[in-house]
Amino acid sequence: MPIRLSGLASGLDTEAIVGALVSSYSYKKDKYVKAQTKLSWKQDAWKELNSKVYSLYTEVGNMRYSSSYTYKKTSVSDNTKAKATASGTAINGTQSLEIKQLAKTAYITGGKLADNITSESSLSELGISTGSATGNAKIQVRTGTSSKTIEIDSTMNIRQFVSKLNEAGVQANFDEKNHRFFISSSQSGLAGDFSISANNSLGLTSLMKLGLLTDSELADIQSTVNTDESNASGFKTSDMVKKQLSFTANNAVLIADEAGMLKTLEDIKTNIAEARAAKEAGTATLEQDDWVRFADALESKYAKTFGVATTTGEGDEAVTTYSIDWENISEDQLKEFAKQMYTDAEYTEEAQDATRKEVTSAINAIRDKYMNLAKVKAEKYDTDAEKEAAIAQAQSELDATLSDRVNKKWADYIQDTFGAHNSETDDGYDNFWIQSDNLELSESVFYRVDLSSKVALGQEEIKASSTATKINGQDAVIKLNGVEFTSDSNSITVNGLTIEALSETAEGAPISITVSNDIDGIYDKIKDFLTSYNNLMNEMQKLYNADSAKDYEPLTDDEKAEMNEDQIEKWEQKIKDSLLRRDSSLSSIISTMTMAMMKTYEVNGKKVSWSTYGIHTLGTLNSEKNEGYAYHINGDSEDSKTSGEKDKLRVALAEDPDAVIDFLKQVTTGLYKDLDEKMKSTSVKSVYTVYNDKEMASEYSDYSKLIKTWQDRVTEMEDSYYKKFSQMEAALAKLQSNSSSITQMLGG
Repeated sequence: MPIRLSGLASGLDTEAIVGALVSSYSYKKDKYVKAQTKLSWKQDAWKELNSKVYSLYTEVGNMRYSSSYTYKKTSVSDNTKAKATASGTAINGTQSLEIKQLAKTAYITGGKLADNITSESSLSELGISTGSATGNAKIQVRTGTSSKTIEIDSTMNIRQFVSKLNEAGVQANFDEKNHRFFISSSQSGLAGDFSISANNSLGLTSLMKLGLLTDSELADIQSTVNTDESNASGFKTSDMVKKQLSFTANNAVLIADEAGMLKTLEDIKTNIAEARAAKEAGTATLEQDDWVRFADALESKYAKTFGVATTTGEGDEAVTTYSIDWENISEDQLKEFAKQMYTDAEYTEEAQDATRKEVTSAINAIRDKYMNLAKVKAEKYDTDAEKEAAIAQAQSELDATLSDRVNKKWADYIQDTFGAHNSETDDGYDNFWIQSDNLELSESVFYRVDLSSKVALGQEEIKASSTATKINGQDAVIKLNGVEFTSDSNSITVNGLTIEALSETAEGAPISITVSNDIDGIYDKIKDFLTSYNNLMNEMQKLYNADSAKDYEPLTDDEKAEMNEDQIEKWEQKIKDSLLRRDSSLSSIISTMTMAMMKTYEVNGKKVSWSTYGIHTLGTLNSEKNEGYAYHINGDSEDSKTSGEKDKLRVALAEDPDAVIDFLKQVTTGLYKDLDEKMKSTSVKSVYTVYNDKEMASEYSDYSKLIKTWQDRVTEMEDSYYKKFSQMEAALAKLQSNSSSITQMLGG
């Protein structure tokens, strides 16, 4: 805007004069500004009200379904043992509950380290030494779906080591105040269990120095080779390898575990007669030769203990010989035989070498077949049938490899000790085998088995000054009505009943859970709905019946300048309160809702309405102002208008809750449909709105154009008048200048 200097020569208040001259144009502009402001307030009022209508629309939409009314309540005979909640699908009645086991999250509390150790301390300060001569320490972090090797370098600090643990799938922290590692699983239950173990001797040393050799890991190493006399066979036949043994007959047969001993004796019993006959006939195979040599070797050592005595000759010339009657030896004798073989066996360098070869051979064979299966699955084929046949063949080869006793033994051990499932929903080990490195896995497996064997035989001792304490992850186990259920958390849902286990129950002392209909819950649901409806209806009535504000218009800046803030606020509020007075759209939505609520519906062959259950409006004469359409429940203790009336609703809910629910579903469905119809999109309004928002937006835009047009007109006229006054001022200034000169010439 140009700088205007006016009235210098004439002494006139040019601005006031120009303002008066263009006032008719300014009035037009201000008129449209006020109209637009008022429209803006009306848009805001409708937006706020529309959100409340939509909220009720959503509420009644949900109430059309039975799931909204399936309220149940529960009681537990011993709240210290469990809590219970029931959904609508839960069965009414009393059920028996035993809590056999609580879910736990796997957790390691590390052993205490020196007081001077911090997160920035290097591992070398703990006495961990690695380098080009010794190599790096290797430890394994194994979770349900991940098995990762961490290489430990002595130059690494505690903080960096913690970071590697976290990357491996656990949640680790080093507490500088207590000087301990704290490691937990990312999820509770058995599936969240994890282990940290050593993959080489430096790894074991590092775990001990870090205070992370857990009590359970140490016990596992030691128990790997322990026998279990309580087992029916006299020793463990679990998936873990128990002891590596070398018992050979001319190096023909290697017995590599306890189960293998019994299995070998059983095989001898089955095959020895045929093998010896074939050998005598000169037709024996290499395998049959092995059976004969091995049986002869066993007889030479154990014939006196497990064989049959045969005496020839008499007196001093009598000779007694012993031989094992393989055909008739009993099952119990075989078990004792195998146990004695186990006792006599030694863990020698020969056993070490044989074990290493056996482990390597098994891993190579198994992984090759897994790799081949993956390759076949990834290849392209001309037809689906061709692909299916190729996959079936590769799978058959893998199955055959895994069915071999030695391969299966090592596959089971490796998967249980080192492996990780494909995913939480796939308990296969395909990914683990494919992603493993043959040599690295072989070395790790052999190290573990070799260590366990040496510890068991007293050839090596593990001395940890401070072991870590491990809490194993476990699932919750409950018995509900005699049937066992498990969960990875202490919250278990069975057929609509959610049980939160708090403490184990005593053996043979179940607690009870009682489920029944929750009449109060359904009652409160109805009351909450009516409260929402009443609040909205009362507000709409108040807006529709608001006092007129026809003499009030939004204030201009000049008008506001003449009033204080309180006066301005009251003035504008008067206008805002009346914006929806006698509004046709508002009248329409009020009518739609009241008519929908007044309808009757058929339930079990009878006409039913709100009044059937003692729910009604008070009418214009008995209700408060603008509350004539609000519904009240007879007998509602919180309603002063109807608290003394008979409570028909509770009686109906107690006698036949399904009938009440049926009515509620019908009435809310009707209200929902009517509101849905009102909220459909048209040329003047958007979807889910009950007012003409599109039309208002267009009107607002039109006002903006009119305001600009009249503002431009005002500016144009002002410029014109100022130009004329400027010319007048210039002429007066010139006249004054000439007059002054004449006066001077005349000696004035």
